[in-house]
Amino acid sequence: MLNFRRSLPAYKLRDALLNSISQNQVVVVSGETGCGKTTQLPQYILESEIEAARGAVCSIICTQPRRISAMAVSERVAAERGQNLGESVCFCASSYWTRDAEPKVGYKVRLEGMKGRDTRLLFCTTGILLRRLLVDRSLKGVTHVIVDEIHERGMNEDFLLIVLKDLLPRRPELRLILMSATLNAELFSSYFGGAPMIHIPGFTYPVRSQFLENILEMTGYKLTPCNQVDNYGQGKMWKMQKQALRKRKSQIASAVEDAVEASDFREYSPRTRESLSCWNPDSIGFNLIEHLLCHIIRKERPGAVLVFMTGWDDINSLKDQLQGHPLLGDPSRVLLLACHGSMASSEQVTLPGPNMWAVRFERRIYACSDTM
Repeated sequence: MLNFRRSLPAYKLRDALLNSISQNQVVVVSGETGCGKTTQLPQYILESEIEAARGAVCSIICTQPRRISAMAVSERVAAERGQNLGESVCFCASSYWTRDAEPKVGYKVRLEGMKGRDTRLLFCTTGILLRRLLVDRSLKGVTHVIVDEIHERGMNEDFLLIVLKDLLPRRPELRLILMSATLNAELFSSYFGGAPMIHIPGFTYPVRSQFLENILEMTGYKLTPCNQVDNYGQGKMWKMQKQALRKRKSQIASAVEDAVEASDFREYSPRTRESLSCWNPDSIGFNLIEHLLCHIIRKERPGAVLVFMTGWDDINSLKDQLQGHPLLGDPSRVLLLACHGSMASSEQVTLPGPNMWAVRFERRIYACSDTM
């Protein structure tokens, strides 16, 4: 685990990050996805405080925009430090491991948490920190505040930055670290009076973009007016009538239809061109998703698939449909995992067994802020 931590791009800038944090009250850190800023920087700060004999008095709060992120990151950090959440942690000093009885890693989200009196590194949602500021406007005892994913510009995140900017003059010893996955850090730097910026270079994995016509050609699936009706259980007939009677098209759907009509798709088979001609942009395409997942699982080695849906109803309906499939519904081969804020945390962090596929349903593409 120590070798893995040192292989991350963030490790090369460890000293520069710590020096900048010690010399400036506000630091803006940007880095590409997978560089290690979310999991490593809080640990670097904790380890630095321990090495300076301040481990017993430091208190680091790291905010995440969503509860699933706060829990997942805290568990990952605890695992990297060789502990379970709430237990005494191990920390790395130079080239060896030693044990400290004080520092602990925990998390706190709405209606749930795992922390104690001796917790030194706490991951929480932005809303939890805002709620604390209502009763503790000076954040007494907190030495470092890390606000992650600031590039999302959510209402809670923006309001938190306003409150923290007002707090900083009254707490000159408090350190604020802002982290973003994009290079647009100048905006936040200027908001905090020209705070220094540090960029962590990262690496990206090769990505292949497959569009609808590619998927139809690759899988051999044929679209018809009937198999594009989304199955919502007992409401299937109502859904079919609603889709058949719907005449008003959104601007996006109209633009897509115009693009399809303008393209001749000569390089594709007649079957694919026929499917595209009857494609219904108002349909989510449960049957197509099911067919594509089967194709992936049969052709690729076991791994993970993320499916982004528009809401909980669609997630639940698609999951119910896939559970009835002989392959996708086989619990020994495929783990179907729905992730939504209304679900219990224990239901969202289930891990697949060896040689199993994990199919995870998310509500929004930016809801999956953790690198898988």
